[in-house]
Amino acid sequence: MYRYPSYNLSTTDLREFPGGTLFNGDCLDVIKTLPAASVDCIITDPPYFLGMTHNGQKGNFRDLSICRPFYRDLFHEYRRVAKPEACIYFFCDWRGYAFYYPLFDEILKAHNMLVWDKLSGPGNHYAFIHELVLFHAGKGANIGGTNIISDIKSFTSGAKSTDGAKVHPTQKPVA
Repeated sequence: MYRYPSYNLSTTDLREFPGGTLFNGDCLDVIKTLPAASVDCIITDPPYFLGMTHNGQKGNFRDLSICRPFYRDLFHEYRRVAKPEACIYFFCDWRGYAFYYPLFDEILKAHNMLVWDKLSGPGNHYAFIHELVLFHAGKGANIGGTNIISDIKSFTSGAKSTDGAKVHPTQKPVA
């Protein structure tokens, strides 16, 4: 769940699945309705540096400062709703990592940064073939392996052949 300013999500769309519930709505509105210590895992993929300027121009690092109150509130809500053993995965990119990390670490405690090697991607000054993921490990979480994830394909490198049709520009594969 995330706040998408360009979409009109005035009502919350709730979908039940075996073992969980998916909420589609304004994340700050929806998360405040959830009971404390009720969420098993948070995986979030906010827009990367897009649409975050006050004047509609292409963003730069300084423009993220207008988002600080939003992310501070959001991370506090993550901490409130996450069960003690919950893990939190916060996707970001190289342009915003330096902004997000101090807030995430202050409020949630960052335990690692994962790198998802997507195997392909756009870019003309080296290709953007990776995404960064801030990671918080809940109490007793035993997550093994390396912090480099290279065995899950992105949609641009073929995941759509196994995960259904691509319906969003930054869609993540189910895997």
